[in-house]
Formats: sequence, structure tokens, C-alpha cells
Amino acid sequence: MTNNEVKPKAQVAAEIVRLPGVAAIEGGDCEYLLEAAALLPAAAYLLEAGYEFLADITAVDYPAEEKFRLLYQVANYHNGDIITLKLDIPREQPRADSLCGLYAAANWLEREVYDMFGIEFSGHPDLRRILMWDGYAGWPLRKDFAAEPGKYQGRRRLD
Repeated sequence: MTNNEVKPKAQVAAEIVRLPGVAAIEGGDCEYLLEAAALLPAAAYLLEAGYEFLADITAVDYPAEEKFRLLYQVANYHNGDIITLKLDIPREQPRADSLCGLYAAANWLEREVYDMFGIEFSGHPDLRRILMWDGYAGWPLRKDFAAEPGKYQGRRRLD
């Protein structure tokens, strides 16, 4: 896509809400709340509209509401615009579709979210821990994670 083909942010804002399951968040600057089935179509639309850079994927844990909120930030290299997609998923079976088929950066970003929150991404080609070591017990960024201070799971000192 060339700079001439990039859709202006106002046009993207008007068009993306026409997709089923996409709603604009009031007071947000191009922030959208998605239903689960709308994630892949919304991401594909943004890619086609010139938002070629998946800048970040992260999550927020809301244990009282029994949900996680996934946040996707997709940017446009040509003008620096950023669109934020938000997706609520249940805590008891945290799963979302993988964006690896659309954005190469999703591979690493989804692995990080999996490693820290335990959220699985359907269709991810290699979903395994990326920050913590194999065998690490738990999901460190969940609000109910309780590390045992006397139990160190890492390597021993080599004195």
C-alpha cells in the first residue's frame, strides 16, 4: 500500500463501525470494542486500510468481572495514526483468534500475552512461553497470581 492509498483516520472511523460486532467507544480516539467474531475481519480491514504495523497486544485482568480485555494497537506508518481494538474474553476459558495470518508481529506479541496471562490464541503456529521458562507454574500478570516467596523456580547460584 502506498501513501496515496492510505485511508484517512476519519474514513476508517466511519467504515470500521459498519462491520458486524464492532462498536466505537465513546470518548475514545479511534478505540473500538469488538465481539469475538469481529476480531479477524476488523484486523483485516485495518490492514487493507493501510494500518500495516501491529504495534502491541496486551491484556488487562478484571477478576471481579470474570473477564480479560485484550488490547490491540494497530498503527499506520505513513501518518502515525493508531487504532485501538478491544476485545473482552471470559476468564474461565480465555481464548481469542490469532492475528498471525495477518500480522507477522502477532507471533511474538501473542506468545507474550499467553506467557503472562494464560490467554490462548486459536490458530497460532507456535504458542508457547516466551518470557518465562518451560515448567514455570502460573500466569504472573493475572491479579490472582500468588508467587510463593520461599520457592524460587530459577537457577541456583554457581558459587
